[in-house]
Formats: sequence, structure tokens, C-alpha cells
Amino acid sequence: MKLFLSCLLAAPLCVLATPPDACKILTVDEINAIAERPVERLQPQKTGNPSQCGYLDSRRAAVLVVSVREVQYAVRDEMHYERENLEKIYKMKAKQLDTIGDGGFWLAANKQMVFRKGKMIASVTFATPKNQNEIDTGQIARLVETRMVETPPK
Repeated sequence: MKLFLSCLLAAPLCVLATPPDACKILTVDEINAIAERPVERLQPQKTGNPSQCGYLDSRRAAVLVVSVREVQYAVRDEMHYERENLEKIYKMKAKQLDTIGDGGFWLAANKQMVFRKGKMIASVTFATPKNQNEIDTGQIARLVETRMVETPPK
């Protein structure tokens, strides 16, 4: 009986809301307006929390990868730890961004933009060399940011 009660009491603490589906957060047309190679299909890489999607070209090569996850506590701290770890791995400082979401960063070493919005952390990474820059990645990241609070496009 004690075990049953402890499970009931602990259950709400372990439950996280599911972030938006990364494969439904952007449309192919939105990506194709920016991307060097056209996206022809989507491939879910992770579902649940985190949600990760690969946007692929006709050869099934990645054009863009978007990941969204929800953090229950201390979102700012979680993103700070992620940034520190990436800086240690790549031995390069990330550029602080206050213009997207509730704060974020751009790491030129791995061409990745990470930002937080509410209790969610998102990352956007282009795989095409021409688009692996802060401007193109930022355009897609801003679209992701707006969809993290809106309903995804159909």
C-alpha cells in the first residue's frame, strides 16, 4: 500500500508536457524559400520529449535538423549547461543572442543556433554548406520560435 501511495504522489513530478512535433512546426515551402537544396521529405528522428526532425532532400541527405524539448525546471540553467558543454567540446565561445526567444546562442563551430522560449529549448542546424550561417539559421529559428506558441501549420 505504501508503494502504491508513493507512486501516486511521485507521478505528477515525473510527467512533462510534450513539446510541439518538430516535423510539424515548419512547412517544406518555408524551408525551401531559404535552403540551398529543396526539401522533399521529413524524417522524425526522435519523438516525445525531445522531438527532433530531419528535413531531407531527394537523395535523403539532411538539409535541416530541428529539435525541440521541454524542460520542467530552470530552463535558463539547462540552456547554460548545454552551451558550456558545447563550448568545451568545440573549444570555441558561442555568440550570445538576445534577439531570439527569451535568449539564445549561435555556435559557429557546429553551425547551430539554440534558443529558449518559455519552458522549451529549440535548436536549428542547417546541413547545407551555403546555409550554415547565422543569418539563414536565424530566419528558420525565428519561424520555429513563433510556432512554439502558435498552432503548427498544416
